[in-house]
Amino acid sequence: MLAFAVLACSFAYAGSKGPHPSNPPRNQPRIQNIRPANPRVGEWLHQHKDLSPVEQQKALNHDSQFQKLSPEQKQQLQNRLTEFNKLPPEQKERVIQRMKEFDSLTPQQQQQARNLQGRLRDIPENRRKMMQLALRNLRQMDPQQREQVLNSERFKSMFNDNERSIMGGLAELPIGKGAQPEPESAQQPSQQNAEK
Repeated sequence: MLAFAVLACSFAYAGSKGPHPSNPPRNQPRIQNIRPANPRVGEWLHQHKDLSPVEQQKALNHDSQFQKLSPEQKQQLQNRLTEFNKLPPEQKERVIQRMKEFDSLTPQQQQQARNLQGRLRDIPENRRKMMQLALRNLRQMDPQQREQVLNSERFKSMFNDNERSIMGGLAELPIGKGAQPEPESAQQPSQQNAEK
């Protein structure tokens, strides 16, 4: 599972301040999609975050999923884990929380989040910051209010069609700052059964 925990960091980092320091160039294959159906990667990383880098490396070396990866993918994962270990404790917790939120999404929502985050990476950093502020407000609105704001002339004058589309898609997901939790009926069946 650790291999996939580190992969998920890329999703978590996407929501943190600034660009991810090791985003691969656009022509490099992304390895985030190498995920089993329902790993609980945030939980694994939370449990192992306090291990020394040497102990984490040992855990990586004994991880069966990690062993199946190519040498390039293994190196990318090790680089991401190194970056994670350099974060201050509060930021580590935010990363882990985002990973747990991501784990709670349905497979369709996870794919939507990956697609939207990929598009968001192409937006210049100064624009991304503006979008993040607007997104926090949008997430606190009900769907009808959100749609009105996204389509308002004021919002159109501030954000282009692509930016509004990304924010609208992200605001629909029940994750991130200001997000409203989904009603129980919308949760995954496996989650509902686990809660009973």
